[in-house]
Amino acid sequence: MTEILFIRHGETDYNKKNLYYGHLNPSLNKTGINQLKNTKKRLEGMNEKIDIVFSSDLKRCRESLELIELDENIKKYFSKELRELNFGNIEGKSYNEIGKEFPHYIDEMKNNWKYFKAEGGESLNDLQKRIVKKIDKIKEKYQNRKILIVAHAGVIQAVISYYLFNNLDGYWKFKLDNGSITKMVVTDDGFIYFDYINR
Repeated sequence: MTEILFIRHGETDYNKKNLYYGHLNPSLNKTGINQLKNTKKRLEGMNEKIDIVFSSDLKRCRESLELIELDENIKKYFSKELRELNFGNIEGKSYNEIGKEFPHYIDEMKNNWKYFKAEGGESLNDLQKRIVKKIDKIKEKYQNRKILIVAHAGVIQAVISYYLFNNLDGYWKFKLDNGSITKMVVTDDGFIYFDYINR
């Protein structure tokens, strides 16, 4: 049995302001730091013995991982492939700003949300393909291990939706709080289920 724990990074000021940001690189704010201190306690209480760690290479995930204070002997890998959705030319903007600057985007963002792609960015469909390719490699290579992945809401939502529905239909059905833990289990015969989501 292979177990993968996903942790969403702590809050940043960009989260607080409800900005669209994927590849921008802010640090955690005070709330985010406290969230991850609580995540550390929860993780310790669960008594999960982590074998290996993968994380998005962005600052908010790196800082979140540091706050969990795992044993320094555990191998940690940082990957661009685990980054949040690239929002292209709407990075760092609020929904209202997008409506003013790119009014032609709004209709597509609502009605074609799986395939909508801002200029210079990627679609949720692109994100899901990128993430699943990476997760499949990790779970194949590290069978029967306990793996920790520190990533972003969009990444984890894309993973849950893919392994439960085999598409993006479940993407908006799950809420993932900053600092929350989600556990995916791969059985020996390859069956996948989620032990819990957003704990």
